Amino acid sequence: MLNSNYETGSDLHVATYTAYLHTDKKLYTDAAHKTPAKKTEIEHAFMLGRLIIAAADKTYLPIALAAGGVVVTDGTTATTCTMAADEG
Repeated sequence: MLNSNYETGSDLHVATYTAYLHTDKKLYTDAAHKTPAKKTEIEHAFMLGRLIIAAADKTYLPIALAAGGVVVTDGTTATTCTMAADEG
């Protein structure tokens, strides 16, 4: 049997989680690119199938979760978007 990923109470009624891609290929929680997205946040949203990556001119659905980050593609070029390490 496949492993189950359960949503929690904080996920209830959430359609998507949006991370913002900066030109430095890092993911942020805000469009102003002030707060780096944490690894656990990105992994959780990806595993629920609700992660959207917003760039300046495109919006991506991630295609893979790798050790180095989330992989997105525009149909020709794959890009790995990195996230901040979890603290503590």
